[in-house]
Amino acid sequence: MTREDALAVLFEFTKSESLRRHALQVEVCVAAYAQHFSADEEEWRVTALLHDFDYEIHPSAPEHPMNGEAILIQRGVSPTIRRAILSHANYSGVTRDSLLEKSLFACD
Repeated sequence: MTREDALAVLFEFTKSESLRRHALQVEVCVAAYAQHFSADEEEWRVTALLHDFDYEIHPSAPEHPMNGEAILIQRGVSPTIRRAILSHANYSGVTRDSLLEKSLFACD
C-alpha cells in the first residue's frame, strides 16, 4: 500500500478534522524515526496514517483497532503494518517488538 492509498483509506473512514490531523502528525513523527533507523519510510508512513483510521466506527476497546484489521486485510495492508497498528493498543495483547511498533507507540 502506498501513502496515497493510506490517505484515501484514512479520509474514507475518518471524517473528524482533528483525528485526521492527529494521523498526519503521527506520520511526521514516525517518518523521522524511519529516517533515523534507515527503515522503509513509506511503510512507516502508511502505518502511522492508518493506526487510528477506524476510531470513529470503533471508538472503544476492544473494538479499536482489532475490528479495523479486517478492513485492512481487505485493502491488502501487509501483516507488518497490521501488527504494528494492533500493537499500539495496550489491551490488544500484541507486543511491541519491532522498531516500527515501538516508534508508532511512542509517537502516538
